[in-house]
Amino acid sequence: MEEESSFSYRAYLYLIKAHLAIRQRLYLSLYVQPRKQQLAHSDLSFLDLRGADLSGANLREANLIRSDLSNTNLRDANLLAADLSGARLIDADLRGAQLTGATVTAIQLAAAASLDGATLPNGQLYEPTADIEQAVQLPGSQRQDLSYRDLSNRDLRGAQLAQAVLRGANLQGAYLGEADLRGASLRDADLRDAVLTEADLRGADMLKANLNEADLSHADLTGALVSEMQLATAASLAGATLPDGTTYGE
Repeated sequence: MEEESSFSYRAYLYLIKAHLAIRQRLYLSLYVQPRKQQLAHSDLSFLDLRGADLSGANLREANLIRSDLSNTNLRDANLLAADLSGARLIDADLRGAQLTGATVTAIQLAAAASLDGATLPNGQLYEPTADIEQAVQLPGSQRQDLSYRDLSNRDLRGAQLAQAVLRGANLQGAYLGEADLRGASLRDADLRDAVLTEADLRGADMLKANLNEADLSHADLTGALVSEMQLATAASLAGATLPDGTTYGE
């Protein structure tokens, strides 16, 4: 009698597990994967996304906190500024993925199956010899804070301002040619008439920055957070690399 009861219980658990697995597969194949181009800003936290095909998915600024992305195909996915805090990336395929500004640790990235061709959180392309510890964003306490400073008309040619916080800074008319502004926070900054020729702005946060008549010719804006409306006010974008990696005018 006990054996019969034990067998029935095990069979019941097996059926429940099979039912949940089928529901998970259906959820991925019928809802998540067909909508993978529309997942920007989505809340996908704590979800089981194991094995999903999210290649080329638009996960820009998505909330993926503690989601399980083990064995997930994220090849060429846009994970720009996505929050991957606590997410499992075991054997995930991150080849060609855009991770600029993403919240993710070196330990998480090291667990991925491949990072070949991926753009790391600091805006640099992954290389097999890359130090992933240096590729994640620096904690705010370690970032140069120049928030709301008056730097108008300053000659900042070639300035090393990677990861700097320049939120609300007055940079009107400043010369920032060839400056390193990778991952910098320029949100709400005043960049009217600023010269940013050949500046490295990969992964920079430029939302709500005033770019009226700014010279962005030949600047690298790969992965930058900036709107088309903002860029349209610039004096020049000739030869600039746009946030999606394309060259302006081509």
